[in-house]
Amino acid sequence: MIKRNLFLMIFFFLLLSFNHNFAQDNFNKVGQSGMQYLKIGVGAEMVGRGEAGISAIRGVQAMFWNPAGLAEMENNEFLFSHNSWIADISMNAMGVGINLNEWGVIGANVLWMDYGELHKTSVAQTIEESAQFGYVDEGMFSPTDMAIGFTYSKKVSPQFSFGGQVRYLYENYGSNVTLNSAGEKNITENTMSTFSLDFGTLYYPGFKSLALSMTVQNFSTDLKYEQEAFSTPLTFKIGLSMNMFDFWENSSKNSLLVAVDAIHLRDYSERLNLGVEYSYLGLFNVRCGYRMNYDLGGFTAGAGVRYSISNSLGFKLDFSYMVENTGRFTSPLQLTASLIML
Repeated sequence: MIKRNLFLMIFFFLLLSFNHNFAQDNFNKVGQSGMQYLKIGVGAEMVGRGEAGISAIRGVQAMFWNPAGLAEMENNEFLFSHNSWIADISMNAMGVGINLNEWGVIGANVLWMDYGELHKTSVAQTIEESAQFGYVDEGMFSPTDMAIGFTYSKKVSPQFSFGGQVRYLYENYGSNVTLNSAGEKNITENTMSTFSLDFGTLYYPGFKSLALSMTVQNFSTDLKYEQEAFSTPLTFKIGLSMNMFDFWENSSKNSLLVAVDAIHLRDYSERLNLGVEYSYLGLFNVRCGYRMNYDLGGFTAGAGVRYSISNSLGFKLDFSYMVENTGRFTSPLQLTASLIML
């Protein structure tokens, strides 16, 4: 009882702090972190309901949002997700989770960006090189952004779960050519790598299906390419969710999940994600949501279906659509497929 009251006090104190900051912030703190690809949502389930529901996400997708949700996974699971992002950029992710019963749940995941091929040039270093264009054509190259994560999650009691994740982050943005004092060319590879930590909690206070969560993502040391250091996009979230059909009897076949997440970022002002998901028998789902205070994309929508392939294997397919609100890009689409051991 004391632990429950303490958790609730901390949760609502943080919620009030978010509300104060949301009202007071008049600037966006942009340009204070790198590795921005870590902020793109992975998994059509969460994206479809406005990226809301860190207290409702379960299974392998939880590794990308709240590691504590992995502890709710009853069976082994494999996931693949493809996101057609803006400007012909795509993101792919894979993950696997293994239930060790009383020892908890372990998982591994990888995500990578596909920017396609870009035309590479360098500044002309000699008179001969600058005679025609003022630059040197270096051919084509493909930038690389990648993250590999290892997760552990455990349900301590029926009311409380926690999870943590270690991720290896890597960037490769090609190379640049400079001349030394002797007039010789030096080639510098623009690569960067580091480790980051994620941590999350999941708590059921005992009021119907109400769930509360807190997460910290992308905690890492500072990085530096040349002169100025930058950080990863450290993010802190608190969220709550509940099946609203709990208030009606004879509603076991239907559920209406309502989720709210408040987000504090190192490099932007406070955000709020709102999401709703209707499910029939846990087999058919439709979702929608709204992301407040984003430059790209506010309204989202999605759907999902789950069915049994055999007595021991299930399949889940989710689709999400984000309305691009700048008029400059096509709207991002995401498709996520999961295989579940029954």
